[in-house]
Formats: sequence, structure tokens, C-alpha cells
Amino acid sequence: MPKSTEREDRENRLVELRGGAWASSSQDYLHLATGLYEHSANSARKVDGNCSMYALAGIPVLLSTLRALLIEANRGMYGLGENRGSLKRLASEPNEIKLISENYLQWPKNLELSLLYEVRNEIVHPAHTPSGAKHNTPDPMLRLRELNLLQSTSSETSDYVWISQLQSHRLFRWAFQFSELVAGKVIERHHSSKGDGLSHLDSYQTYKKYDL
Repeated sequence: MPKSTEREDRENRLVELRGGAWASSSQDYLHLATGLYEHSANSARKVDGNCSMYALAGIPVLLSTLRALLIEANRGMYGLGENRGSLKRLASEPNEIKLISENYLQWPKNLELSLLYEVRNEIVHPAHTPSGAKHNTPDPMLRLRELNLLQSTSSETSDYVWISQLQSHRLFRWAFQFSELVAGKVIERHHSSKGDGLSHLDSYQTYKKYDL
């Protein structure tokens, strides 16, 4: 049989029972994201209260945190058994949006979730040539502008280039707040011990002590 590709192997690991050890690596991602958030807050303080390149690193790490959490929860790590249907979806679907929207969030929060994933895509798959708008914000991302989450001059006729607009501590805070919301829903559903669940959720709130 032909050797599996790297992507196929990652997918198969989620649905096959293989030997070996694993651990709650979502906490490693979360610890890194929280450290980046601390650096982001400190950097923003030194500039204008918002400008921070650390958002470009931290937001993708946050979404990796959520994916790892979903895998752990649905593999039964937190005590309530395995959900093989969700594991198959995590293995086969292009991202976690549908799974989170259908199993953990109520409308309209799923709209914010889609927007957060698009922010991640803009960072890790840059298309930073001109958008065609004078303010340089691409049309699909205008909601971020409306919510005042970007690093922006607030001018409709001239603004920072697009990737510079994403270098925003407010945007990083919004991403963390939303990740905390999703994590809370996942933890509540999958932890067999309420006390352990509350302690677990605390780790998703540590970022707040570093904020501006």
C-alpha cells in the first residue's frame, strides 16, 4: 500500500486507536498564547495603547488551542467518553467552524466565530496586496472596522496598510475573549467533574491579568 501523506496521517491519528502516549497539549498552546498576550499588552503600552505585532502570532496560536481542546474533549480526556462522530469531523472538515457552531454555540455567535477564523486566514495565508478600498480594509473584513478592533486611523480615505491594521491589541483581546467563550462551552459539556472543569476554565482567563 502507498505510504500516507503527512495530512492523511494527521487525519487518521484522530480516528484510529494507535499505541503510544499523549497529553493535554491544548494547555501548551494556551500558555504560549497567554505569554504572547502579555507581550502584546506591554508593547501596546509603549506605543499608543493598541499597536502590537504580537497579535499576528497570538491569534493563530489561539485557534490551534481550540482545535487541540476539541480533540482532547471529544477523545474523552476529560472523563465523559469519546465522541467518534466529532473526531471524524475534526479529521475531515477543513476547519472547526461547523462543529463548534452546531455543538457548542448559539446564533449569532457563530458569525463571530467565522470572522475570527477569517482573521487567522488573513494572517497565515497573507494576500496583502491592495484591497481596492481607500482605507485598505478588505470588504469581507469590514466588520472588524465597524467593531473598532483594528489598528486604524479611523479615516475612510486613508489608513494603514492591511497587515498593519491587524497588528492590534484590541483584536487580540477580542480573539481571546471569544476563545474563552468557546472553551467554556466545551469544558462545561465534556468535564465529568465540575470542580476540575472550573479549574480548567481558569486557565483561559489568565490573559486578563496582563491587560491594559
